[in-house]
Amino acid sequence: MLWKESLESLCRTRGYEPTDEVQTFFPTNAITPELALVILLTHNRVEDAVNLLASAIMPRVGVWWAYRCMEMVQKDIAQDFAKDGLTPKERRAKEHRELVAKLTDTSDIDAMIAEQHEAEAKLVKELTEKARKREYLNPLERVQLKMQWAKKMQALMQREIPESALKKPMGAIAQAAQERAEKVIANFRQYVESLKNPPPPPDLPADIPPTSRIFDAVRAKCAAIKPAVEKEMAKVFPLKMHGLPPMPSKEKQAAAKDAALRWILVPSDDNGQLACQAAIAAKAGPESMLAYAAFWSSTNMKTETGMAPANPALPPMGIGKTLFQLAMLEGGDMDYDERYRQFLRLGIECADGTSTWDAERAAFLLKEAQAQGRYM
Repeated sequence: MLWKESLESLCRTRGYEPTDEVQTFFPTNAITPELALVILLTHNRVEDAVNLLASAIMPRVGVWWAYRCMEMVQKDIAQDFAKDGLTPKERRAKEHRELVAKLTDTSDIDAMIAEQHEAEAKLVKELTEKARKREYLNPLERVQLKMQWAKKMQALMQREIPESALKKPMGAIAQAAQERAEKVIANFRQYVESLKNPPPPPDLPADIPPTSRIFDAVRAKCAAIKPAVEKEMAKVFPLKMHGLPPMPSKEKQAAAKDAALRWILVPSDDNGQLACQAAIAAKAGPESMLAYAAFWSSTNMKTETGMAPANPALPPMGIGKTLFQLAMLEGGDMDYDERYRQFLRLGIECADGTSTWDAERAAFLLKEAQAQGRYM
């Protein structure tokens, strides 16, 4: 279902415009469209192959191809909508709300601050208790304090026990106490000599969490803001402009699609004119462009002075723009590149005669008969 022309003829009469990079793949413009298509697929240039096929395919088959692609994309979008009942715009709004809630939620930081205050209060209590018990002293300072206490006790014993008491039975007890005190002092002095290089005081308890983790959590949240904003901006760029015409209703879009199918099944000039009127009513979008492609593919076009043959470059342009607008639609699981790969698959099926509109024609004729009351 391709034009039996050379690549040069497609460029001259059917509006095919390969880019400079794509042109370098072709050895000459005298090759056939089939060979050019094979060359592009060899270089994995799927989108360029689709654009070439849109110019090389017969107009009626090309409009049918675009119609099938529209059916596929709309089905994919409908299945995606059925998952949560949200349109892409509503889903983005929900994601924005969840993102704002996530970035403004400080419960984790508040919990860390409360935990930090609790740990610090526990440490203050422990240090206060250690200070009361003088546990804050290092080993050398504790030995020196005990030596001072022992000396005071020795002096107190010598002051309170008279010399004559030492000659009495009780004096033996006092003498033993004095000897014990002197022995303790000697042991303390020996221990002090062994601590000429005392160890450093112990560090703070290791189970106290560092305050730096709070600042790290704040920095992590702040660092996540810029990538999140840039990601969301990329979804809605370019920005919406004021003064643009309103979007057409779904009914008019569906009418334009039906008008294109009516021309595919019955490619008359009257159906072409009906497709043009439906395209104008739909204003914009792939449905409108598909209807225009059907109108441009008509045998003749009505003008103020009469009938005029259709421009052979218009149908490929309408088909190509329809496919591009379908690839750009929001929603669905297929991305831009995957849609073009599926467009190519369907285009090959239509071009080699595998996919025809026979089933659609039978359903259309049955519907027309039911509308006229021939079938109850």
